[in-house]
Amino acid sequence: MKAGVVDLPLGEPARFNPGQLEKLCDALGELRAEAEVAHALDRLATLLDEVARLGRHGDAGHLEEVLAALVRDAHLIGMATLARVARSVLHCLDAGDPTALAATMARLNRVGDRSIHAIWDLEDLSG
Repeated sequence: MKAGVVDLPLGEPARFNPGQLEKLCDALGELRAEAEVAHALDRLATLLDEVARLGRHGDAGHLEEVLAALVRDAHLIGMATLARVARSVLHCLDAGDPTALAATMARLNRVGDRSIHAIWDLEDLSG
């Protein structure tokens, strides 16, 4: 650490709420829940790309809608960290703080990639 400057680690684990996945399985059945998780992962990947694009072009209104959808889908399949970071981006957007917005959007990109890959890895392990 330099005087007045804190180095923050760029890595953080993707955290899941297994109870949320269990609720989904109970509500839909295992096969339908598995299909819903796969669809949600596809939607999340698309939404993360859309967030990055909108962030570059400054369409705050549409960005807010896309982030809200990202929070819903992440919560649906138990991606707790991803949902929390997306809510942080929404907060920064509402606060009108461009520096904080850029930082949280970069974090969202990192956490989004890790979260999606972690679920794919879990699905690979379960066969």
